[in-house]
Amino acid sequence: MTTLPPNNLSGVIQTLRERKRLIRNITILTIIIGVILHFLTPKKYEAEVTFMLKNPIYADRNNLYNNETKFIDYFANEEDIDRLITMAQSDSVQNKIIKEMNLVSRYKIDTLDKDASVVLKKTFNNRLRIYRTENRNVVLNFADKNDTLARKIAVRYVGLLDSSLRGFYNEMRVNMHASIVSKIHEQDSTINVLTDTLTRLRDEYGIYDILSPSRYNLMLSSLKTNGKPGFARGVEQIQNIESVKDELVSDRAHNITLANQYTTGTKMNELPLTKIVSITPLPIKATGPGLKLTIVVCALGGLFFSILYALVIAFYRNILSKRM
Repeated sequence: MTTLPPNNLSGVIQTLRERKRLIRNITILTIIIGVILHFLTPKKYEAEVTFMLKNPIYADRNNLYNNETKFIDYFANEEDIDRLITMAQSDSVQNKIIKEMNLVSRYKIDTLDKDASVVLKKTFNNRLRIYRTENRNVVLNFADKNDTLARKIAVRYVGLLDSSLRGFYNEMRVNMHASIVSKIHEQDSTINVLTDTLTRLRDEYGIYDILSPSRYNLMLSSLKTNGKPGFARGVEQIQNIESVKDELVSDRAHNITLANQYTTGTKMNELPLTKIVSITPLPIKATGPGLKLTIVVCALGGLFFSILYALVIAFYRNILSKRM
């Protein structure tokens, strides 16, 4: 038994020499426990997909058909990327991934539990990580016990984000196109009514000249009466109706052009918004410390705590021996 207190260097060294077997056994036991836990703990594999987001308004009608000197960047800005990240965390996108990959059964979620959806979303979000880099790239990580499944989900996630974002912009274009087409049909009906009215008035008053204040290149002073009653009234009525009809025909032509422009890029196979830069190749290395690092950490940890334990025991024994 040591006679030196372990509160000085000589006592500490002597205590460690006497307790070296205890220190060695605890260190070896710690290493064994660490190795066992290393092999028993389920491994997680994290698949990573890096992709670029294109500027969604680059193919907008205003930028495609207007000749302006304004420069439009090919790549999306930070706000567009933030919208993409928000969409990645939305229930609509995540529910599609969960359904397609059958994650309810894979994660063994009890669907009869009232909190099943909460548990499922929490489990899913703990495995998902998406962020943007300083270079305006987007990185999506997904972790799973199966490396093939993790990679499949990550790649599918990017594809679903692309289609969802395109669907959002295409829906606005399609709705605008439908609104313009509806307006064209309305104008067609009005033009047909005005045409019928003009036909009746021309036959009634015998006026077949082109009369319209909006056509400034016409000389109307040569128009003379044909002797029919109400000729002057007929001229004014035809002139007013022709003016309205001419404006409607011009507006209708403009709307037809707009409708044609709004159909550009509305198909889901047109104008993709994402471009994958890199994908984690298979097989994926498991996350967490490897076997060698586990052994080193356990050895150092076991050595430290075994030394601390030996010194504490020796210290209290020294105190008790003095009291006795």
